[in-house]
Amino acid sequence: MTFAVKLSKCADMIESSAATARREQIIDAATGVFLRYGYARTTMGDIAQAAGLTRPTLYVAFPDKERIFTAVVEKMIADKLAEIREGLLRQKTLKEKLCFACNAWATDGYKLVQAHPDAADMFDLGFRSVCAGYDEFAKLLADILDEPLKRSGLHLSSEGVAHTIVFAMKGFKDTATSGDKLCEMIATHLTLVAAAIERKASRGKDRSWPR
Repeated sequence: MTFAVKLSKCADMIESSAATARREQIIDAATGVFLRYGYARTTMGDIAQAAGLTRPTLYVAFPDKERIFTAVVEKMIADKLAEIREGLLRQKTLKEKLCFACNAWATDGYKLVQAHPDAADMFDLGFRSVCAGYDEFAKLLADILDEPLKRSGLHLSSEGVAHTIVFAMKGFKDTATSGDKLCEMIATHLTLVAAAIERKASRGKDRSWPR
C-alpha cells in the first residue's frame, strides 16, 4: 500500500469520525429542542442554533427535520431499553420484572410529557420510529414472559401477552389523571397478569388448586 493510499484512508477515517461526532452533537441538541417545542413547532433553524451550527452544515448531516426526529427518538428508545435491561437484573419475581419494565417505559414517558407539555406530539403513534419503539418494548416484555408462560401451560404466546400489556398501557396513559394514578393502574393490571401465570404454573405442585 502506497503512502498516498494510506494517507487517503486515514483522512477518510478522520472525516467519518468527525461526521459521526457532528451527528451526535445534532441529536443531543435536537433532543432538548423537541422536548421544549414539540415536533410540529420545531424548525431546522432552531436545531441549528441549539447545535451551534449553520443551517447549511446541519443539512449536510440531516436532509430534513423528520430524519433528525427519527434519530432522536431512536436514541431515546435505545437508551431507555438499555436502562430497563440493566434494571431487570435486580428484579426477582415475574411481577417485579413486569412492573419495573412497564413503569420505566410508560410512567417515565408520561412524566416527561407532563414536564414538557409541548412535547406531547413527539410520542404520536403516527411516527414510524415511535411505533418501532413500542414493538421493541413488546419484544423485551416477551422475553420476560417466555419462560414463565412455558411453565404455566396456559398455551399463550409470550408475544401475544406482551402486546396485550402494551395496548393496556396505552389506554392507561390516555385516561390517567396523574403519574401516580398511571402507576396504580399498571400495578393492578400486572399483578393480575403475573398472578394468573404463576398460579397456573404452581397448579401441578399444589393439588388443592381449584380445577
